[in-house]
Amino acid sequence: MKKEMKRYFLVEYYGNSRSTKVKTKKEVDYLLNEIKKYNNRKSSNFLIGNVEVNEIGDYYYLKAQLYKKYTQRLTISEIDELTSKYDEKELASIFKDKSLMKDDIMPDINICYMETKDKDQNGNRKYEKGIKYLPVLYKDDIKYLDKLYIKKCLFFHASIKDYDFFRDLAHEFSLSHHVNDEVSKLYEAVDYSENQYENLDNLYIKSVKLYEKYILEYEKDESLCRDEEGKYIISRRRLRDFGFFVKNYNLRKSKIRSPFTYNLTLPPSDIIEEENGQLKLVLK
Repeated sequence: MKKEMKRYFLVEYYGNSRSTKVKTKKEVDYLLNEIKKYNNRKSSNFLIGNVEVNEIGDYYYLKAQLYKKYTQRLTISEIDELTSKYDEKELASIFKDKSLMKDDIMPDINICYMETKDKDQNGNRKYEKGIKYLPVLYKDDIKYLDKLYIKKCLFFHASIKDYDFFRDLAHEFSLSHHVNDEVSKLYEAVDYSENQYENLDNLYIKSVKLYEKYILEYEKDESLCRDEEGKYIISRRRLRDFGFFVKNYNLRKSKIRSPFTYNLTLPPSDIIEEENGQLKLVLK
């Protein structure tokens, strides 16, 4: 198993800080450096991110967002191991002593990491030190990390001719160059099935191939990672990305607020099987 190098925090969003006014860029750089040092201290109770610097008249105004740290730096697997034991209310209860929320108001809990890029696309210094979110994995979300369950979901969307789902799926992962070919083939399958010949088998197969390639772990030289037995290694982060896309799509389309189940019954487990790594049975 490839060692997870990236680290994350479990945090609660606290709100915006008050604006700080300074006169020079030197003072701006000093404050940004102090923020960076504060965020790197294990003893710090907060994270400071999404720093905005606005020049108005003769002054620079700095404003940032505050996040209460529930944990120190952990791998995504370590955070998932913690949160997947609980539902949203149970997790909030565990950290209630650290939360600002009162009177049963649910806190805004997320997994976050600090943006590492210091320059924008034009090479200019980026003042905004971004904090990026990942969704929390609760106990009812574990199924979205299961390969068979995801394939059943893809089967389901093909069976109801949900072409928008597959278009959105292709668009979601179109920026990942590792799966450019699979994305293109999925787009083609959608257009062909919807406008020329209804080939739902092909729609399902192409989406499964995109899934199976996307979730693989890659080395720095972009070669695929293998374990000691020569098997391909699954990326936890990519597995989550795909699973939460499927979950969130269902939430957007649902007429009832049912975040953990589909509106219609998914196919039974024996509909989709694998034999020697290949699909044994596909949509009829």
